Amino acid sequence: KNSEFFPISVTLELKLKNLESSGGKKMNFVVPPSTDKYKICELTIKDAGESYGFKSDFKTCMGDITSANYDTSVVYDLPFQSGKTYNLFQGYNGKMTHKNENSLDFTMKIGTEILAAREGTVVQVVQKNSRNCPDKDCMKINNYVTIMHPDGSFASYVHIKYNGAKVNLGDKVNRGDIIALSGNVGYSLGPHLHFVCFKPGFDKVSTIPTKFKVDDGRQAIFLKEGNSYTRNY
Repeated sequence: KNSEFFPISVTLELKLKNLESSGGKKMNFVVPPSTDKYKICELTIKDAGESYGFKSDFKTCMGDITSANYDTSVVYDLPFQSGKTYNLFQGYNGKMTHKNENSLDFTMKIGTEILAAREGTVVQVVQKNSRNCPDKDCMKINNYVTIMHPDGSFASYVHIKYNGAKVNLGDKVNRGDIIALSGNVGYSLGPHLHFVCFKPGFDKVSTIPTKFKVDDGRQAIFLKEGNSYTRNY
């Protein structure tokens, strides 16, 4: 059963006693979103006169791990309103908290409207938390909205304010739709928007560097730490 709005990938290893599996002992499969029952395999008793049973080890992750069609040519919109300018105080592989991570931090006062940088489906909404701290342990109290893109990649908009989401699970959003209000919640040293695009993985997600349209939208670039960027489109 998968009650989420995103597919779930599973890697499964069976340890069988007097049983045969129609799918083999090691299987990788993807359970579609909003699925009540998903058949994996059939187990058949080999010797009816003997005892039988099985044990299993498995890992799961959000998204379709089998997809290799992530569109690296997509150019993203800046995640804020037209006419606004914000400073990127930490960029890809930043020295503070972005080591070996393709994430972006925009300095942004609490309550600023956050816009979807790319179209997709809202698959995660957390907005119940209200405090912040400078320790990694506070990642567990991050507030965020996560959107799954048409190619199966995801983007998370993190540190939104308490009850600051403007979308619900399952909503379809377009570029430029207002999805949340910025905040200073979770693992945060001050008010800002943390943006990260990623593709799924069983042990660790892979963060994706993305180009953004800047100024009047005719230029597409990778954003650099320390620079300020204006959206006029």
